[in-house]
Amino acid sequence: MENENRYRVLVCPLGWGLGHASRLIPIIKQQQELGHEVIAAGDKLQLQYITSFYSDIQTINFPSFSIRFSKGSNQLLPILGVAFRLPYHTIKEHFAIKRIVKDYRIKLIISDNRYGLWNRSVKTILITHQLRVLFPKPFRFLEPIGVLFIRYIAEKFDECWVPDFQGEENLAGKLSHPLKLPRNVKYIGTLSRFKGIETVQCERNWDLVGISSGPSPQREILIDLIAELGRKNNLKTLIIKGNLSEGKEIYELNGIFYAGHLNDLDFAAAVKSTKHLISRAGYSSIMDLNTLGVSGILVPTPGQTEQEYLSSYLSDKKMFTEVKQSSLLDFEVRKE
Repeated sequence: MENENRYRVLVCPLGWGLGHASRLIPIIKQQQELGHEVIAAGDKLQLQYITSFYSDIQTINFPSFSIRFSKGSNQLLPILGVAFRLPYHTIKEHFAIKRIVKDYRIKLIISDNRYGLWNRSVKTILITHQLRVLFPKPFRFLEPIGVLFIRYIAEKFDECWVPDFQGEENLAGKLSHPLKLPRNVKYIGTLSRFKGIETVQCERNWDLVGISSGPSPQREILIDLIAELGRKNNLKTLIIKGNLSEGKEIYELNGIFYAGHLNDLDFAAAVKSTKHLISRAGYSSIMDLNTLGVSGILVPTPGQTEQEYLSSYLSDKKMFTEVKQSSLLDFEVRKE
């Protein structure tokens, strides 16, 4: 680049749902305001999401390995599959990123939970709130090994940014505050595309707004449960399905309103105006809701230990209410 103070930045989110891409939106904005050229690399869905905000951004197809949860509450096999595949894919990504750095003349890499993207020739930053991974019950004795692995990988990067607060106001508890931190950790506060947004009055008054997210088939299971809850209690219900391919228009089906996705203003207006709010307990969703100053019901994906911990932790702090997916239809929600 002609100006050495302006350079190319590569941002790369993990491809498990839209959360990792969502929290890179303010990072992209910051880097562009500094005058840098941002290139996004990742999976098709995440790149589609980023380009819905920045239509002229250059993208690179660079998929992460996929995960699919089971329909039941036991996710032991999918989680074990991730644990066994992660080291291989970390090494694979590490060598693949070298070619991208060379071909695109990258000077800075910002990686959201993709552990292999450190590189000796350029500055690299890892974004993660999970400095400690919670293992399922039969394998909790392996958690110290997991902490060591993450600390080892995090310290390969020049900096490790933790999107959380360091004090008692933190949102991720022991996930982002292990006993021993990587030496390059920086707590940067929450990341949300809703920071600084001015919300407007919602055109419709909703009794219930549900936000579904995460991998299939559990995402679709939650959608069906929220719809059934809305019908059962005769609630004017909107379900945001987290599916970009269905567009941003609200439509009605069998008495329930749906949207594949909503733009930021409409999303903020809907969640701030509803009487009842239901969301998965994904960390990016929690940061967004916290930024918007709203609370609600967190329904952790069954068997996903991170979400189960976060919903319980934040429920204990009286910030949200935890409801298990198996008990959602029994939860009492009424028109007020």
